[in-house]
Amino acid sequence: MKVDGSVSSFSACDAAASHGSAMSSIYCLFAGILDYPGPEISAQAHDLAARLAASSPGAAPTFEKFESGLQGMSLGELQELYTSTFDMRPDRTTNLGCHLFGEDVRRNLFMAQLKERMEAREIPIGHELPDHLSLVLRLLAEEKSEDEARTLIADCLVPAVTRILSTFEEGVGSNPYAQALQALLASLDADSVLRASSGSLNLAAG
Repeated sequence: MKVDGSVSSFSACDAAASHGSAMSSIYCLFAGILDYPGPEISAQAHDLAARLAASSPGAAPTFEKFESGLQGMSLGELQELYTSTFDMRPDRTTNLGCHLFGEDVRRNLFMAQLKERMEAREIPIGHELPDHLSLVLRLLAEEKSEDEARTLIADCLVPAVTRILSTFEEGVGSNPYAQALQALLASLDADSVLRASSGSLNLAAG
């Protein structure tokens, strides 16, 4: 996990906004928010809150709680919270294949397919495994195929994020990262409905 390299990741979201859909930039920003926090996280959270208010109003109120939770926290405190929330809890790992397949060999095939798709789109993988939540969100942000995007949302992101959220026994209200995940899930659900509706309209037109 990295603390530096923030400028390039933040610029990538700006690029996604310029040539992609509104949801592309939203997913790119969520990828930064749900990665190990760096000094750019406050700016990312502010940008994402504004974009959610405009494009995904169902997710905006929950994400605003995450943004408010950052107030008064130093970067070191937030990094400690990230580590205790995800890295110290195997049941909350951000490697999505663990939630989808456990120790089954199918996870290896899943990661190999993700890695191939990320390399084709020039998404830097770094030291993470390709099923890391932030990397999968970046892949979704870059995905041009509607069918592939719908599959990634329905078969990967929604079930895995739902399982991670179920581990917050104390409830989502006491941990800012739970609120960020809840906002992400609301965005994914809304996007899935829109994509399905768009697909139905295209079939009817054809």
